[in-house]
Amino acid sequence: MKLSLTFLLLSIALFSISNEKIKFGKIDKSYLEMQSYDKDSSAVALILYDYGNNTIEYRQDTGWKLIFTRHQRIKILKKEGVNWADFQVHLYKSGTEAEELNNLKAITYNLVDNKIEKSELNKKDVLAEDVNKHNDLKSFTLPDVQVGSVIEVKYSIDCKTFFRNMRTWYFQHSIPILYSEYEVVVPEYFYFRKFGLGFENFSLQDETVTNAMINLTTKTRVQTGSGMAGVVRTEHNYDRINFKNTNYHWVAEDLPAFEEEAYVSSVDNYIQQIQFELQSAKFPNSKLYTYSESWESINTNLTEDDDFGGIIFGNTNFLKEKAEELIAGAADDKERILRILNYVHNNFKFNGSFSIYSKGLRKVQKDLNGNVADINFYLGALLQAVDFDVKPVVLSTRANGTYLFPTVTGFNYVVLQCKIGENKILLDGANKYCGINEVPFFCLNGNGLIVGGSKPEWVDFYEIGNSEIRYVSQMAINPGGELEGTLSILRNGYSANTFRNKVGAFVSTDEYLEDFAEKKTDWEIDDHVVENIDVLDQAVSEKIRLKLNNKCIVAGDRIYLSPILINPEINNPFKLKERKYPVDFGYKFKDNNISILTIPEGYVIEELPEEIKISLPDQKVVFLFGITRIGDNTVQVVSSVNFNQPIFLAEDYENLKVIYNRIIEKHKQQIILKKI
Repeated sequence: MKLSLTFLLLSIALFSISNEKIKFGKIDKSYLEMQSYDKDSSAVALILYDYGNNTIEYRQDTGWKLIFTRHQRIKILKKEGVNWADFQVHLYKSGTEAEELNNLKAITYNLVDNKIEKSELNKKDVLAEDVNKHNDLKSFTLPDVQVGSVIEVKYSIDCKTFFRNMRTWYFQHSIPILYSEYEVVVPEYFYFRKFGLGFENFSLQDETVTNAMINLTTKTRVQTGSGMAGVVRTEHNYDRINFKNTNYHWVAEDLPAFEEEAYVSSVDNYIQQIQFELQSAKFPNSKLYTYSESWESINTNLTEDDDFGGIIFGNTNFLKEKAEELIAGAADDKERILRILNYVHNNFKFNGSFSIYSKGLRKVQKDLNGNVADINFYLGALLQAVDFDVKPVVLSTRANGTYLFPTVTGFNYVVLQCKIGENKILLDGANKYCGINEVPFFCLNGNGLIVGGSKPEWVDFYEIGNSEIRYVSQMAINPGGELEGTLSILRNGYSANTFRNKVGAFVSTDEYLEDFAEKKTDWEIDDHVVENIDVLDQAVSEKIRLKLNNKCIVAGDRIYLSPILINPEINNPFKLKERKYPVDFGYKFKDNNISILTIPEGYVIEELPEEIKISLPDQKVVFLFGITRIGDNTVQVVSSVNFNQPIFLAEDYENLKVIYNRIIEKHKQQIILKKI
């Protein structure tokens, strides 16, 4: 208790004063003595202090520039928190200009023999990576980090003239935070829109206007006298420009860790944050400069970009012979597209890198591999070579978050839209198990921009997503409680895609079947067949002949059995007391589980679970649990769960919890058989 009180008093003293009092390199011993965080005993680490500043300032030698500064301290509380000592700093570049990481200082503090020991980061341990044409990465790990350490990092980024890339400030993280402060200084010549996201409160939120000035010095060479007797001297002229700054200031204290639960696209969409977007700039005696992008300008710029439109809409004649060979004898356009798609899937390897820019078709053809843009632009080129109308669709993946305003840097993945008659389908050549009008699950994140038309058009990825899985088990129960029979599983949509990727991770289907049998220790499998793994336009089918020994309880003259034999719902994925952000499944889905049970001779059905049908308003979710007797010795049990929309608002959260609890309850209820 003494330690907690000391820590509380230090926190009050430290964080009630301005950030100017927080000196880099000086730390109180009590933070190293701290062993846990009272408000969240599960916290693996705790952000003690996080300060960020974005300032636009004028320098006579370079003009206006944006400077970002960050100072952060983190306490490591558990072994799982050690990875908070790994840092990545993303730097933007364009052409010959690039942001610079400057003034980097980093220290690890440890308490050794009751004395504070410091371990400083060696600048040689900072790694540089050229990510793509617009991004560099600097990464480093602080030395000697262990449970109990406090780490401190401070750096600045010279953002040059990249005012549009003012960094988003996140006040909330996956670990709790004691104090977070963010300041932005904007001269009157720049107009930004600001956006706030999140559900927590600020302890300070302020906007003030202050006077500022720029002192300019100019030199003039002046000659006095004439001819050889003349003297040349330098005169200095001084000018002062007065203007106003708008100062934005936020402080957040004692913010809880963002609790990420199942079915969320990206936590970055919902945690407490502030974003700025540059709209325009107007300097004295000059015209108005508009910087805010529009979807129209992004569509045009990408279409004309050498590494984007210049490739996907470029010359494809050199691929015409190969494309015609692939589609020879195909019955219709669907078969033609499938043949070309399968060719790309089977002959070009996706390297796992997300980008909307390509290295070029001939380079892809030579390497037989590439990033997502490389693979899909090559697929698009083959289709265009045989006269299909193809356009790229850029998007932001679920993990990448959503974009709040028009920006090309918000996109990190690209797929294709292809016309078949009057219909438009989506294609992804990078994911081997995506068929016609299928994209990877991680792409299901709102809208994608169709590039190349006369005006911007959009694809709503939530509209295309669906999944259906159907379990049918036909089992005979013997007097000893053993079940024997067959199980068939039929998968469509995203359940099929997930299963195909799972099987595809093995060398062969046979290897998958062996692994499956080894893990199902309570199943005695006599035969197991998987069909249509590589036939993308058909459902994936599994057929299993098996015995189950642990599904029934035999007690005296009765047999007890929970009738949902395969994949019953046993855990509610929704456990939070309150969820402030949406539930995002990504797609609509239907799960049907049918058990057809034959009871042994000499037994009768004594008790059956009650039937039930419950739903949310507007049939957003429907759960049906039904039971049908078939003759004297057979019963059919059906559990049907339909989620008829992909996203649910926070206001639906309690109802979703209730629905899942009822499903779990019904899946646990038993059939009771009595010996006669």
